[in-house]
Amino acid sequence: MHRDHRGHERWRCWSGDHRGDAIDLVMVTSNRPRADAVDWLANRAGMIPDQPLPPIRPKAAPSRPPNARVMDPSVERYVRLCASVLNGPDGRQVREWLHGRGLTDDTIAANRLGADLSRSVMRRARGLPYGAGIAATFPAFDPAGNITYVQARYLEPERTGRKYDNPSAALAPHPRLAFPIATAHAPADLLVVCEGLPDALTAAQAGFAAVALLGAQTPDESVARRIALQAEHRELGVVLVCDPDPAGRRVADTLSPLLHDVGVIPGVIIPATGDLNDWSLADASWIREIASSVSEPVGVCPSPSIYSGLGVEL
Repeated sequence: MHRDHRGHERWRCWSGDHRGDAIDLVMVTSNRPRADAVDWLANRAGMIPDQPLPPIRPKAAPSRPPNARVMDPSVERYVRLCASVLNGPDGRQVREWLHGRGLTDDTIAANRLGADLSRSVMRRARGLPYGAGIAATFPAFDPAGNITYVQARYLEPERTGRKYDNPSAALAPHPRLAFPIATAHAPADLLVVCEGLPDALTAAQAGFAAVALLGAQTPDESVARRIALQAEHRELGVVLVCDPDPAGRRVADTLSPLLHDVGVIPGVIIPATGDLNDWSLADASWIREIASSVSEPVGVCPSPSIYSGLGVEL
């Protein structure tokens, strides 16, 4: 049985020269003429002359969209293993690196950060982060707090030849956004959008609702809609904190108008001295400056004068 080029269901019996459609099948198997075969099929389908067709039974809604991909359980097992390694004696180097980035033990535990000691020490399934060297692992959460992805950040990218490693798409589809778990009281009703998980974790550690843009790909309409939905759901203003390099400015130039299109007017902060994590280490007043950056009603971009004297430029 097959469908022809017009989409019609066809059949063929290879024991003889028998082929055709459903009508031909009834004619061959029951010795009916064509008109009788059509009447028999119509009656079998409930198509009775002068009677309305039976109602179509509604299909049950699928539990997830068709062809939706979900994270393989091996990714969460990898996250759990790396978190346990970080808490043990072998995780000291990674713990010290995370503390050096200003992340506290509470933030590390709440966000299930971990240590990957490399594939020479820790065996792993095909498709998980390769393990070219010692790395800190950063799980990515969805807004409900479920792990959807993980990134391994190598401590010595010059030696490994790359900064980040990710699971393959076959094990975990790239979520493009991550929502770190805050470990303090919110200093302002703001959603802080950052480039990368370390920056977003810095914002979440200060209590801000935070979103991490994952990867170097340019944000698109779907990313803007997801950010806007989160801001609307939690009644938060939106502030973009972008890196001061050309890539960071490109993110700001691209994402701001996309957010405008979905009804969100974000504030934009580009620190003068590195990314948000660097800014937090260099200037203790960064929390106050972000918290006061949007003084207008939710979703309204602040005046550029707000940034005067803050060491921050638009």
